[in-house]
Amino acid sequence: MDSFRISLVQMNSIPSNKDLNLKKISRFVNKAAINKAKIICFPELSTCGYDRNLPISLSEDIMGYTSERLAKMSRDNDIIILAGMLEKDKNNVYITQVITFPDGRIERYRKTHLGKYERNVYSLGQVLPIFKTNSIHNPMEDLDFGVAICYDFHFPEVVASLSIQGAKIVFAPHASPISGEKRLEIWKKYMGTRAYDNRIYLAACNLVGNNGKKSFGGGIGIWDPFGELVKEYTEENENIIFFDADLDVLNNIREGKKGHMKHPFFLKDRRVDLYF
Repeated sequence: MDSFRISLVQMNSIPSNKDLNLKKISRFVNKAAINKAKIICFPELSTCGYDRNLPISLSEDIMGYTSERLAKMSRDNDIIILAGMLEKDKNNVYITQVITFPDGRIERYRKTHLGKYERNVYSLGQVLPIFKTNSIHNPMEDLDFGVAICYDFHFPEVVASLSIQGAKIVFAPHASPISGEKRLEIWKKYMGTRAYDNRIYLAACNLVGNNGKKSFGGGIGIWDPFGELVKEYTEENENIIFFDADLDVLNNIREGKKGHMKHPFFLKDRRVDLYF
């Protein structure tokens, strides 16, 4: 099996204490690298903590202090890092997932769908990009992936757009103040459907613990391209889990190879002339 190891983290992120959060992130990155993960995903706003009224002073340029620290971790550990930050761009502030690569690239996804109270503070992202791993050591391990954040997943078009563009894994960082078990129970209502309809792996993680303002319940879940929940974690403590995504299954479905004809890539049969 041609596989691609990913890692997901649930952690407690303290608002206004970036250095503490980044030190914790560094420890998880080291552990992921030791376990040969190629990507590690942290929860929404994991570098600065989540609160609806975070001080704007916590926001920074995408090429600023936080991204530079993460980029160094990526280079030192030969791993792709996805971590949440508060990004400032001119007069706009975004809930952003910064993506740093071992080759020095720094990219981003800005949350495109904001919750009721978030809209009063933050700006809407305007792009649904995908990202390329560009494996230096083994081109066969190249993998396109996407990111959407928390509330984004209640809009099916988001994941469909990423899959159509070629994403084979979509990461789902969350900041949800409910228990891990309840989080999984709710995710099960729609995450498996998103994975099945779009023939992707979907990998979700959540903040955990009391950050001094709000309590988060954690929760990690991974769904395969058949909509099956293949990995879950609901304990309410900081942790990292690993999963080996089967690239052969993903490629065979997309290419319609024999043995996978009963599992079609639905999106290629879309009637775009009917939709609006």
